[in-house]
Amino acid sequence: MSNPKETDPSAARSREVDTRGVLLSGFGLAAGLIAALVAMWGLFRLLEKHQERVDKPLPPQVVVNLKRIPPEPRLEPDPLALRRELRSEEDALLKSYGWVDRTAGAVHIPIDRAMEIVLERGVPGGKAMAAGAPAPPPAGQKP
Repeated sequence: MSNPKETDPSAARSREVDTRGVLLSGFGLAAGLIAALVAMWGLFRLLEKHQERVDKPLPPQVVVNLKRIPPEPRLEPDPLALRRELRSEEDALLKSYGWVDRTAGAVHIPIDRAMEIVLERGVPGGKAMAAGAPAPPPAGQKP
């Protein structure tokens, strides 16, 4: 008796690779990839043309300023120097006495002294509260 697998032609074919199917699948994948690339290229071109229509041209003065390059050296040796100078001027103004407008009699005083005066006298134009007056209860609660 012979082995049925050896005499059956379908058994021999099942071990073979279907080259036609593999090639068709490969060509299909390649065609799909090319189609996707062409579609993406077209989409990018469309978006680029749309963006060109939407973009407004810059004013000529801005274009000139963008093309201008500052002279060498372009970096500041001490970038924080201007900030420190401004801060020291502000601190000097906040910690000193001086005239704002001599004819009107307006002066500036140190900030610490101004806060002390506000604590003693209250805010100018504000309504003074009694020293021992209890704080009003929150809205919606009975006293």
